Amino acid sequence: MIAGVATVIHLLAYPALVWVLSKSFYYHTFSYWQTFEYGLTAYFIKLIIIYGFSFFMLAGFKNKLPNRSTIIEEKKVQKPSFITSIIVSDGNNKKAVIDTNDISCFSASSPYIVVHHQSKKYLHTETLKSLEAQLDNNQFIRIHKSLIVNLFKVTSYQSRQNGDYDLMLSDNTVLRVSRNYAKGFKSKFMEIHPLTTK
Repeated sequence: MIAGVATVIHLLAYPALVWVLSKSFYYHTFSYWQTFEYGLTAYFIKLIIIYGFSFFMLAGFKNKLPNRSTIIEEKKVQKPSFITSIIVSDGNNKKAVIDTNDISCFSASSPYIVVHHQSKKYLHTETLKSLEAQLDNNQFIRIHKSLIVNLFKVTSYQSRQNGDYDLMLSDNTVLRVSRNYAKGFKSKFMEIHPLTTK
């Protein structure tokens, strides 16, 4: 349909252009209808083919171009789905924003979570389960029903010979890894430190 409309416009505009040019620059003026009939018989099929092919190619090229909404959706997908900072409060109810990379672990202390920061401890009003779902699971992992640890702060771990493990953090804090979480912890620890464990 678009090709047909473009062909009709071309056939109507072509004799008008010839008439204007011949009237402006030549002694003889070409008749509009005579030129129209000539264009209709000589160029009609060619114009249908040319315009049809052009619009077909244009539509195909447009479909290959990435849609703006698709690009926006892809950017949304690529956006990290985990939190990188957390709002905490100290004993004086002062609110502060701290980077999760500076946190060594989270421990449950109902009705709060204790945030073990590199400088001090803070309180956070959320459940451990809810917080665990928001953290990067390649960095933070549950090691006990009441503990989540930052794997990048772990320097070593040792078996207790009963299925549980003791792990040591970079600040020399020792935490217990429950046997229910030991397999997951060791697997993640191996991914981060493949050359430091056996």
